[in-house]
Amino acid sequence: GPLFLEILENWKDESDKKIIQSQIVSFYFKLFENLKGNQIIQRSMDIIKQDMFQKFLNGSSEKLDDFKKLIQIPVDDLQIQRKAISELIRVMK
Repeated sequence: GPLFLEILENWKDESDKKIIQSQIVSFYFKLFENLKGNQIIQRSMDIIKQDMFQKFLNGSSEKLDDFKKLIQIPVDDLQIQRKAISELIRVMK
């Protein structure tokens, strides 16, 4: 079955949908990083990445940089975990 389409259907509210889309976009950027060395599909991936960049990040390179920083944060690092927990309440506001 589909990976993301059924999940997206469960998120009806537009602002809620943006939340789940950001997680899905994060997956795709990680996927593109893993496939970076494959020259056969590189051109197609670059086009798709550019389209996603325009649609989800409004063409902002600053937003793209921030997004890349977020998806690179290791979740198994204890120091990162402590910092994340201490910031959680402020992030949720």
